[in-house]
Amino acid sequence: MTLPIGLASYQSATMPSLTTSKSQGPVSFGEIVSQFVGQTNQQQVAADESVKQLVTGQTDDVQQVVMAVSQADLSFQLFMEIRNKLIDNYNELMRMQF
Repeated sequence: MTLPIGLASYQSATMPSLTTSKSQGPVSFGEIVSQFVGQTNQQQVAADESVKQLVTGQTDDVQQVVMAVSQADLSFQLFMEIRNKLIDNYNELMRMQF
């Protein structure tokens, strides 16, 4: 399955890389989640900084500010959807009887 061009570039920019070097070994699920949370937080901070620069007059590039805020919002929405799916799957596992 191929991703649309915009989604493919967004995914490569926001999702942590799953490739590891031979010395590091496999990447754990916790590390992937931690990297994703960190990247989402960095995008939120960058968007806040862009808005602050616009308000204080340090920049007049409204398009850049809107893009930073939109990217941070999209990243946060993706993060929340992943969190919701994880919680749903956890609840489903808890309902199973072994």
